[in-house]
Amino acid sequence: MRIIMGSNQYRNKRNSYRKKRRNEHRGLVALVTVTIMAAGIMGAYGVISLFTGNGNGKASTTITGSAVTVTENTSSNATSSADTSQTSSVNTGSVQNSSSEASGSISSETASNGAVIADNNKNKAADSQVKTDIKELVDATKEAQEAYYKDAVFIGDSRTQGLQINAGLKNPDFFAGRGLNVKNARTEKVVKNAKGQSVTVVEALKDKKYKKVYICYGINELGWPYPNIFADEYKKTIEAIKEIQPNAEIVVCGILPVTEKKSKSDKIFNMKNVNKFNKVIKEMAEGIKATYVDLSPAVADKKGYLPKGVTPDGVHMDREYCKRILAYIVNMNY
Repeated sequence: MRIIMGSNQYRNKRNSYRKKRRNEHRGLVALVTVTIMAAGIMGAYGVISLFTGNGNGKASTTITGSAVTVTENTSSNATSSADTSQTSSVNTGSVQNSSSEASGSISSETASNGAVIADNNKNKAADSQVKTDIKELVDATKEAQEAYYKDAVFIGDSRTQGLQINAGLKNPDFFAGRGLNVKNARTEKVVKNAKGQSVTVVEALKDKKYKKVYICYGINELGWPYPNIFADEYKKTIEAIKEIQPNAEIVVCGILPVTEKKSKSDKIFNMKNVNKFNKVIKEMAEGIKATYVDLSPAVADKKGYLPKGVTPDGVHMDREYCKRILAYIVNMNY
């Protein structure tokens, strides 16, 4: 019996000891938990920065007080010339989002003759790609542009018609339309003169004396197999214009760029052809003592392409960029 009683006493002491250790352990766990919570609260009112990223950029999360700010910076890579920055701020329940990239989709506008003209006034991302900083293009007022173009006329294709539709200016005059080129400007009666009669583009110039005639052809001729024939037809059109407007300055505009995507996917409307035909146009203009102007700095990105965010088809520009062309001409005194 003493042995049994001794065993029971040992067992009771052991259980009591284990119970005591468990209580001590629970107390320690509770203390650690409280300490961690306190540290978390203190940390929330301090500054904790966590960084994750790869070779192209870095995202950071900053906790300061009750505000949380997440900033993501995406650096440009070899195929992009614009940096995109996105910032989201969360402060006591409110959410604000800001981005340097233009939002919204590009809508299209169709002219009476079917020409498709892009229309999108949010071009922040595209602006960052343009070689000529918009700040360097003195923002000519509407009145200043109308005064500058008072005795001017533009003739050309659907791109030129886009300038007419999107400019919102009383001056200059326009004789332009879809599918027009340096040859049918003399042969096809596709525009209306002051009397409402159907006449050729060249014939329409008889109604008024102009000081400047801006000629903007070339995009529809990029598929012509022989650039020398293009130059000859262009020269004939200019000579016909000079007969009607002998005192006007003839300003020959180079072909504007297309987007990089369009250039790489189209066998005709690509920058190789644009550059080739522009060289022909410039040499032709210099040969007959006409003024040649390159308007691409107003709209081209750093790689020489038309920014993708300002056109629905890679060729025709939206309203903002059409206005930019006309402002650029005024600012450069072309």
